Amino acid sequence: MSAAKPTVTASGSLTTEQMALVLGHLPVDVSVMDAEHTLVYWRGPTFDDCDDEYIGRHVDDCHNAGSRKHIARMIEEFAAGTRDEAVFWEVEDGRQKVTRYIALRDSGGTYRGMMEAIVDVTALEGYRGAGNDLEG
Repeated sequence: MSAAKPTVTASGSLTTEQMALVLGHLPVDVSVMDAEHTLVYWRGPTFDDCDDEYIGRHVDDCHNAGSRKHIARMIEEFAAGTRDEAVFWEVEDGRQKVTRYIALRDSGGTYRGMMEAIVDVTALEGYRGAGNDLEG
């Protein structure tokens, strides 16, 4: 259970084109479900072999039977406000991946859906200390 609700802040504004560029360049694969748990968006290599027909369908249709019980529990806890995030990790095709499911809430705390963010952290294993010059 989360101790505090996350705060989302932003300054400035982005055009639709700028936002598409930002999302396209983030080193993370993303999917978004609305409050009814309908898949409304995805991007990234994780979804390359997924059929676009899943957009507009319930999130259960996008996951195998073994993971549906976890998805259902997250939906229940996110919607109830008892959890804001769930983190899973696995090795897939020799790559270490971390998957975060995050409850999406508006400024009033109302549940609006959830986001799945998948990061390939394989290359990060060697990063320790500071690496703060341009030469890396």
